[in-house]
Amino acid sequence: MTTGERWRVWGARIAVVVAAVVVFVALSRLWSFANADDPAVVEQAAITRVASSACAQLRESTAAAAVATTAPIARRVGAINAQNDAVTELITRMQALGQGQLEADQPAAQWVEDWQRLVTARDAYARSLAAGKPKPMELPTIDGRTLVERLNTVGVNCRVPLVLLAP
Repeated sequence: MTTGERWRVWGARIAVVVAAVVVFVALSRLWSFANADDPAVVEQAAITRVASSACAQLRESTAAAAVATTAPIARRVGAINAQNDAVTELITRMQALGQGQLEADQPAAQWVEDWQRLVTARDAYARSLAAGKPKPMELPTIDGRTLVERLNTVGVNCRVPLVLLAP
């Protein structure tokens, strides 16, 4: 074997080793990414199953309780309270999973808290309406994001029903 052939053999061996190292590093990075919790998305199947089921019930209940904005005030306040009860039921079902499980999937606990914030804002509106001094419903902005955006963008099939935003 000549010197040139030896260099080619060694060059091929080095190329194979370098390629194997590159593939190993790429696969290990991919594995770590696949097993990391995305802090913006609810990923645990148990949580998303309960949330999807609770949200389907929420959509039905809030639609059934909806009244026109021209309805008498007492009827509007009753509708707002019935819809708030539906949201509270969603919150209760989610909390039944346990705080530990909700905390394990980062945005889940925050998502449940955000539903409670929506109930609080709607309740304040209902009280002002019942007192004869209706104030516009004000939804908070948290960390630069609107409450509705936070509720709608956690990867759960549970958008805020529009009827909850226009009592």
